[in-house]
Amino acid sequence: MSTSRYQQQGHTLVQSLVGMVLSAWVLSAAFAAFAWVQNNHQHMQTMAEVHERLHAALALIQTRVSRAGAPALQFDAQGQVSWLPLPFSLQGSNSSFSLTHHSSLTPADCQGHQASASPFIQDDFKRSARYELSCKDTLRSNTNYQALLDNIQQLNFMYAQALPGAVPQMQWRTANQVSDWQAVRGLQACLQTKQTGASLLATPSCNTGLALAPPALAWRGVAHLRHAKP
Repeated sequence: MSTSRYQQQGHTLVQSLVGMVLSAWVLSAAFAAFAWVQNNHQHMQTMAEVHERLHAALALIQTRVSRAGAPALQFDAQGQVSWLPLPFSLQGSNSSFSLTHHSSLTPADCQGHQASASPFIQDDFKRSARYELSCKDTLRSNTNYQALLDNIQQLNFMYAQALPGAVPQMQWRTANQVSDWQAVRGLQACLQTKQTGASLLATPSCNTGLALAPPALAWRGVAHLRHAKP
């Protein structure tokens, strides 16, 4: 009788130990799953924030490019109305570009500040020495470049130039290949950044076109000069 009681107590102890091990395993699995979900959520949130900042920067460039070169109205001594065009609405290099606006039509500069008494605004976009996409109105001496986006590893621009001929054609060219800036009708911007969680997929490099290893990310966009001469 006593032997049977000891055997029953022994089985109960083993079962308790097995139960504790199983419970610990279940808790460990639950904590691991929770940590995975939390890390995945943080990763997706970081990626969304990086994409949102890149999109906002390109949206600003697209807006400023679309407004550049718009002609203003002028009146002569007899009250006759005519258009006052801008000789150059866009000029640039492979890593920066400038836009010209009539301040009467576009009163705020690329930073959102109201322009001075100058009749023109000249937006200048470039990558700063601190690896920032920055801009300012270069016709105003009392302003500094303002960072729009940080951690920019590469910043490249290409330009769509209208080619002469009976059939309308355009060709994407680097700044060195542009032969007539008045014939430029569009701009392609490529922003390359490297931030943890920026990307899950490989994107082609701004310079070489080769696939970048995540978290490096190249973000591209095209802007159209609406007011360029046809």
